[in-house]
Amino acid sequence: MILSMARCTIIDAGFYTSIQDTGRLRARDYGVPHSGAMDLYSAGQANTILGNAANTAVLEMTMTGGTFMFSDPTLIAITGALCEVTHGQKKQLTPCVLHIKTGDVVSMSAAKDGNFMYLAIAGGFQVASYLDSASYFPGLLDTALLSKGSFLSYEPVKAAGTTTPFETPNFKGSLKAYRGAEFHVLNRQQQEQLLGKSFTVSKNWNRMAFQLVEPIVNDLNPIPSSPVIPGTVQLTPAGKLIVLMRDAQTTGGYPRVLQLTQESINELSQRTVGMAVDFVIG
Repeated sequence: MILSMARCTIIDAGFYTSIQDTGRLRARDYGVPHSGAMDLYSAGQANTILGNAANTAVLEMTMTGGTFMFSDPTLIAITGALCEVTHGQKKQLTPCVLHIKTGDVVSMSAAKDGNFMYLAIAGGFQVASYLDSASYFPGLLDTALLSKGSFLSYEPVKAAGTTTPFETPNFKGSLKAYRGAEFHVLNRQQQEQLLGKSFTVSKNWNRMAFQLVEPIVNDLNPIPSSPVIPGTVQLTPAGKLIVLMRDAQTTGGYPRVLQLTQESINELSQRTVGMAVDFVIG
């Protein structure tokens, strides 16, 4: 039975909490980035556990979770980075599913392992869409970047349940990639460095790109501005590797030496500063 529209009120937005879905997959011709959840696996897992469609919008929290009050009964799932969730008198670790009653407050801690946490609600939040996506990107759907006191509407459910088990992904293995468009211009030494050594995640990362600390020898010339997509690994003139992420630009002038698989983009998004990164062609 569907009741009247309910509200999820943002008591504390945490740090850089936004609405995200699977992104704008057909807008790059207009120079618009993909956007979408940084860790599409975890966002999709939260939706799947609730029986939502894969593209249903979720809340993405960065490093620090938020506090949310629900006006009416529903079911929520929280996935992604490991954190502590407080629901009434009960505390538990993610991933978890919570049965929400009228007036319940749910609070999340800072991430204990990983960067991005996801909150999905049964039936999805009622949110605006632009270019076939509800995902926040600066200048597009600015209301999708949440702040204290804002609220999201949802359709309450009187009873809900789930039997789908959570699967815990491995975010710490080698990152699978394909050879990039300029991989072939690397000499043997450069290719061996790229694929034979470990790199570490730099403190310089965001939704646009993750920079890696260790340089490799680079004597390549810049390339004409060419198409890039999330997962493209660029080699800068200083020899640093930049891995483009969900909010990456649509073109770039650095050699494209690797292209991560979608699974590897998800994995990299959850690696914290100082964690190891190894690439493997496969």
